[in-house]
Amino acid sequence: MRHRTGQDVLRDVTRRLAPAELTKLDETCRAYAARPYPPQPMHRPATDPLGAGIETTVLLPILVSVVAQVLADLASGSIRTHGSRLARLWPWRRSSHAAAEERREALHNSVPELVGVTRQELTDWALAQGRAAGLSHAQAETCAHVIVVAVVPPAGAPAAQSPDGPDDAQTPTSPPAS
Repeated sequence: MRHRTGQDVLRDVTRRLAPAELTKLDETCRAYAARPYPPQPMHRPATDPLGAGIETTVLLPILVSVVAQVLADLASGSIRTHGSRLARLWPWRRSSHAAAEERREALHNSVPELVGVTRQELTDWALAQGRAAGLSHAQAETCAHVIVVAVVPPAGAPAAQSPDGPDDAQTPTSPPAS
């Protein structure tokens, strides 16, 4: 059985939040690997041909950066070290070559284990990353929930899942109740 990677988690998140964008997932991951930017809002202007005359948001570029950042932070120990101080770290991240490399690797490496961080701390960190990137509260909450489920499988579920398709344990039907 193959371990799930960050790209598998991204596929689960995209399936929940932007299923129409799944066809662009591999292409987006290749582009992201070439330049692993930090989570940030990305909007299409109304004049963009894909904007259909209204302001729209293409979620996949945002989702890839949020998932990569959360998994990189978990693997590097940043969540454990910095707790909820995400806002103070934001400017530092933009200029760090090491942080960019960690984000790049997070998509290809196995999903890190939850060590030294509680499930709630991971949820809060992922929610803050999503909100800082411009996701709505509901989108950020769903994204955080899917990431947490990927890192901390439900009791009784195997730790490593095959990424061949959605699994009810890996792709929950609703975010946690607030």
